[in-house]
Amino acid sequence: MIIAIDGPSGAGKGTVAHYLAQKFNFKILDTGLIYRALAKEALQQGLTTDQQHQIIELAQRITIESTNEDGLRSEEVAAMASKIAVIPEVRAVLNDLQRAFAHADAGDFAGIILDGRDIGTVICPDADCKIYLTADQEIRALRRMQQEGNICAIKVQEMMAERDKRDSSRNTAPLNAAKDAYIIDTSHLSIDEVCQKAAYYVQKSCLPDTMSA
Repeated sequence: MIIAIDGPSGAGKGTVAHYLAQKFNFKILDTGLIYRALAKEALQQGLTTDQQHQIIELAQRITIESTNEDGLRSEEVAAMASKIAVIPEVRAVLNDLQRAFAHADAGDFAGIILDGRDIGTVICPDADCKIYLTADQEIRALRRMQQEGNICAIKVQEMMAERDKRDSSRNTAPLNAAKDAYIIDTSHLSIDEVCQKAAYYVQKSCLPDTMSA
């Protein structure tokens, strides 16, 4: 069983993914951290986006375990991740890594949750349930600022606007909701309301026998 959760930064994907993982005993992967791990490594090596060959080589060394590294949540790393995500060869390598995780034996888990930007459209188009989270940009920027602390809200919003535009307009796997995704606008909903909506959609799609009549 595969659950796809997509949407822009700050929409609440991580919170919802972890809630669903605990509620339904699903294994979880924040796929954005794969790109961030690559971005962090590229920044540490002083690479620029013009050095695509070196970045593609780095991508081939990224593993799922790379997502556990420190320092992946900074806006600098996020911005670099968005820039290198437009490189088709990079996406091809990292897409294979994500699909391998999604289709691997779940072991004692009931299923798999992938949280990202193109899970329902590219990585797992046949996912059992697709959820797309969105929110007003100002609200998403405020959430990100609260997470990071000591960071300028205006700067965060500017960087987020640039990243949103780049992610939505790229030729390779642009950020869009799958046609059969359940869309949840989290702008004016509490965390509990968002999580409950998402859980309802998962139960409706994958576990109908558990829903009360």
